[in-house]
Amino acid sequence: MHKPFYASGFLFHVATEQILLQQTNIGDINNLTLFRGKSHSGGDPQSVFRRCVEEAIGIPIPASSIRPVYDYVHDKLGEHFIFYVEMTDITPKIFASKKNTAWFSLSKLTKQTMSEQTRHDIIVGLRVIQSLMDAKNPHVNPKA
Repeated sequence: MHKPFYASGFLFHVATEQILLQQTNIGDINNLTLFRGKSHSGGDPQSVFRRCVEEAIGIPIPASSIRPVYDYVHDKLGEHFIFYVEMTDITPKIFASKKNTAWFSLSKLTKQTMSEQTRHDIIVGLRVIQSLMDAKNPHVNPKA
């Protein structure tokens, strides 16, 4: 029997260094969340994540743009996989979906309301992105 899992993540616009997150409103509080999907009948985590993002924003996501961040076992949800989508093209500010989403600059993320787990997942994701960017553009050591 298939054991359900969750796949979550965010979109990252390379040129502007912004991330796209979902917004939920509980009363007067605006809370940011990752895009999250649950496996229902098998499938791989990347496909589950891709499906949840495409449903949320209404545009196709190429599988080649989805990058893994890490996975862990969540206390309540069980196995959980984190991804990000690398967006290089100009992206719309508003997506054709019923879900509320918004782009946030990295400098403004610390001021936003979100769960500690969401904040942690974003921080780890951004470290992975930074590591990949550093590997593509190694710094020249002038004393070498």
